[in-house]
Amino acid sequence: MIKTLVSIEVDLASSLAIRFVCQIGGSINMEIHPIYVKEVLSPDYSLEAGWASRTWEKEIIEHGKEEISKIVAAEVDFCPKLYDPQVIYGNRQSEVSRVLQEGEFDLYVKGADFPWNHTELYKMAHNKFYQHLQCPLILVQSLRKMKKVLLLCSHAESVEALTRTFTKIWQGSSIPLVLVYPENQETTSGRIDLKNKVLDAVNALEQAGCKTESIQLKPEIFSNPTEDNLANYGLVAVGLDRAVRKDSVDLTWLSLVNTASLIAFY
Repeated sequence: MIKTLVSIEVDLASSLAIRFVCQIGGSINMEIHPIYVKEVLSPDYSLEAGWASRTWEKEIIEHGKEEISKIVAAEVDFCPKLYDPQVIYGNRQSEVSRVLQEGEFDLYVKGADFPWNHTELYKMAHNKFYQHLQCPLILVQSLRKMKKVLLLCSHAESVEALTRTFTKIWQGSSIPLVLVYPENQETTSGRIDLKNKVLDAVNALEQAGCKTESIQLKPEIFSNPTEDNLANYGLVAVGLDRAVRKDSVDLTWLSLVNTASLIAFY
């Protein structure tokens, strides 16, 4: 059973995130747990104590449940794997990080709530919250029919990160995984044959019950992707180094995605 935490707000991005995870939940053995964090309004909140502050916090949480109930109610009839939302008052990133760790979740999903471009994705990747995220992340911009999933295999480490992720979360899914990789390339550590690494990944994924195929691209095409390369995929997955550079090919591909993106940090 894949435990999935979905961060929600009162906005369209959150509705899309819930719909997306319910969509993939139809082909994966999954529990879906929404969480809504009401942000701390005052920096002095932590200094408050006593009956008044506890009553006020309780009222804030109850109001939060009312705010979020319509978003969840719109999906629950079509998604039996969707649990009642957990509503918490506090700092959003701190509380989500705590719940992820304590709940031992396998996947974290949220709507894309920032401008989707190369610069903002670089900032996101280096944000403290994501630097410490221990499970894969899915960011949802929009929805497409889940005909197949693209796994971007840019180098050995990304192949390993994506293989670990999908052998766990995609077991038995009927939605095929397409591993896209460049021809052999020179690196500072010498020549690496990515094809063998990808073939090993294909074997591991198929042993886990996944349907797979692989596509090899010329290096000049792989390094300069276009939106056409991504048009037929409902989910695009990349393995991302926590010390990712601005000139990373993974960020270039990610910046072109206009559906859902899975990021496996390593």
